[in-house]
Parts: sequence; structure tokens; C-alpha cells
Amino acid sequence: MSTTMDVKTFQPVTAGIALIPESEIDMRSDEELIEILKHPKPVRHERNVWAFWDTGFDNMRSWTQRNVLGWMRRQGPSWDVRLLDMVPGSLTNVQNFVPPEYLPECFKHGTMDGPAKGQHASDCARLGLLYLHGGVWLDVGSVLFRKFDHIFWQALEDPESPFEMGTTLFQSRKYIGQCITGFLGARKGNPFIQRWMQLWLELWKDGRTNCFGLHEHPLLKPLGLIVPPEEQEHENPRQIDLGGAGGFDLKITTDYLTLNMAYERVRLLVDDAGWNGPEYFRRHVHFLDTIDEIWKSHEMMLQDELFPLLSLPFKPENAETDAKQKEAANYVGYVLANCSMAKHSQGHWQPGLRVPLAMSWSMPENADADIKKGTWAEYVRWASIFCEQDRMKGVCLPSLELPDEQDEIIKGGLLEVK
Repeated sequence: MSTTMDVKTFQPVTAGIALIPESEIDMRSDEELIEILKHPKPVRHERNVWAFWDTGFDNMRSWTQRNVLGWMRRQGPSWDVRLLDMVPGSLTNVQNFVPPEYLPECFKHGTMDGPAKGQHASDCARLGLLYLHGGVWLDVGSVLFRKFDHIFWQALEDPESPFEMGTTLFQSRKYIGQCITGFLGARKGNPFIQRWMQLWLELWKDGRTNCFGLHEHPLLKPLGLIVPPEEQEHENPRQIDLGGAGGFDLKITTDYLTLNMAYERVRLLVDDAGWNGPEYFRRHVHFLDTIDEIWKSHEMMLQDELFPLLSLPFKPENAETDAKQKEAANYVGYVLANCSMAKHSQGHWQPGLRVPLAMSWSMPENADADIKKGTWAEYVRWASIFCEQDRMKGVCLPSLELPDEQDEIIKGGLLEVK
């Protein structure tokens, strides 16, 4: 996998970004970085980047491998990036970092099944890793454009700051407050993560091996199903493309997003033991907007338009006379300068929906499309390694302020069924 890029491949031609000094970039070869991933360091601090692929690095799609190597290059030596798996005997097996009491039985014994078993194995891993060790969880489909320190981590480390956890908001119920779970940050021993993990383990007890029917679990059923955008109440409505209107079965989608629903129970819970979820959520969690920081492509274009756009020849000089070049320059220029990352996933894709970029890049015939010479995709990959944003340079992004809670508060114990 000799795909190490040269800083001289391009110059920043889109506004709002500038070259990072080479001294601040890890310029070791891909092969050297892969060896580090395959022989992870013992945990030495909370500046950990956790990621997961159930069958290990060698079995990842090429573009996701390059994503992880890109994180290593731009984060520098103060962060330890680890790509964990479920491979028996592997040095990178999750169970080398998380004791058995923090994992569901089906994860420990390799009996998880169902069409989303890889995603749910990942769900099982992330909470224990964050609770026990601290750091950032990032899904492997994420191309990073900004350092974690300058997204929200510095605010989590600051002893004068109230923030202890960071996430991005994406509304999926009637009122705002939900997150996406592919990008999370928390200090070691975080009380929200602790309760979220306890609830998650409870949901996967009694021989459960997949997510089917979890929307009916007594601890989650009062929350109802995921709410489609047209039934949500928005203070600032956004028009985004999730692959095709009306294409999602809400029960199946809610089962798939069980981790998100467990988050909701913790967020809305007030118990007699002193936990006040709504208060903690607003005081101690640093919020960013998912669409603005991660999923801007969903707002700027349809999901099957991104692959052909990024595959165009890189000719920014033609942007004023060529409509397609102008569209590519506008999209790429915006995300590089204004987004923390570009998260590409096929998620719970169902037949009939538009084919997302992640699925196109994962096809064997497109294995190197994300770095194809002379394309806009190559420019994005290059900039993700060698460029930094001008916006709020060197400081954390500000946290969003939420309106007063409108969802029904859950009163009782975390694992108490009423």
C-alpha cells in the first residue's frame, strides 16, 4: 500500500486553507505507520483515537485504510491512534483493551449475527474504550480536516471549562438533542459514558446476538421510533439528502440505531441517585452540528452525485467556464475550509436508495478512486494531510447552545422498567 503523498503534489487553490509546516506532519511511510497500528502502544494517557474494523486493518477498504493513516499524519505524536478488531490472538483485539465485564457475551464469544453485525460490534467496543481510557472515537469512513484539539478536545482538557464530553448533534426524534455516534470524545471515567455503557450491556443480555426487535425492549420502547424529518420540530430546518425519501423502514432503522436510542434514555433520565441527564447534557457536553461539521455533502448535493464529482479532473482554472468544475470547486473548497471532517458511510443502506460515495469507493474497480492522479478526490486527500483551516486557527470551535428540553423526562432508575 505505497500511497504516501508528496506535499508538492498540489498547492492550496481553494480559499480558507493553508499549508501546515512539514515539521508538524508525520512523514513516515505508510508501511511504517501500519506497523505502528499493528503493534499498538499500551495506553499512556487520554489522548487516544479509537477506531474499529472487525476483521482487522488488512481487510479494510483501501480508502478507509488511508483515512486512518491520514489521522496519524496530522494529529502528531501527542495522540495515539489505534485501529482495533475482533481477530482472535491479534495484538489489536478489543479485548486486549477492554475487560470482559464491559463487553456483551456475543461480542466476547464471536456469536454476533445479523446484517449489521460489524457496525454493532463497533458499537459494543466504543463505550468501554472511552470510559476506561478516554479519548476520541472516530468511524473509519471519516476523512479528517481539523485536529481534534481544535474541534473540542482542548475544551475537554481545560480545567476551567465545564465540558467533559464532546459530540455532534443530529436530530432524529421530534425534538433536538440526538447525536451521531461515529464521532465522540470523552474524558476517562465520564459519568454519561458510564451509564450509556451500562444500559447498552443490559440491552444485549440473555443470549441476544443481533439488534432485531430492540425497539421493543422495555427500556427503550417508551422512546418510540426514530422520527422522519417531516415529522420533526425544527428551530432551523435543514434540507438534506439521506439517500432517498421514504426509503427507510422506521422499525428496522430504530433497531439499527439502538446505540443512539440508549443515548437518549441516559440524556433524558433523572434518578434518585443524583443523576440529572438533561442538566448534565446541557452543562458538560460540547456540541457541534453534524451537518455543518461532518455531513455537509448531504446538504450540498444528492448522495449519488459525490462520486462522479470527485472523480472529475482537477482543473480549478476552468471553474468559471465549466459548470461541473465550478460545482467541484465550490463543494471541495467549502468542506476543506469549513468542516471538521467528511464522514462517508453506507450506513444501513437499503435497496432502492441512492448509492453513497462510501459504497462507490468500496467497489473493487474503484479501489484507488480516492487518490486517482489528477482528480478532485486526490486534491481532497492531499489537503486532508497537508493543509489546515484558517477559521478559528489553533482554538476550539464554539459549542452550540440548545433550547430548553421539550422531550418527556424519564424518572426512575437507569435499568428500571416502568
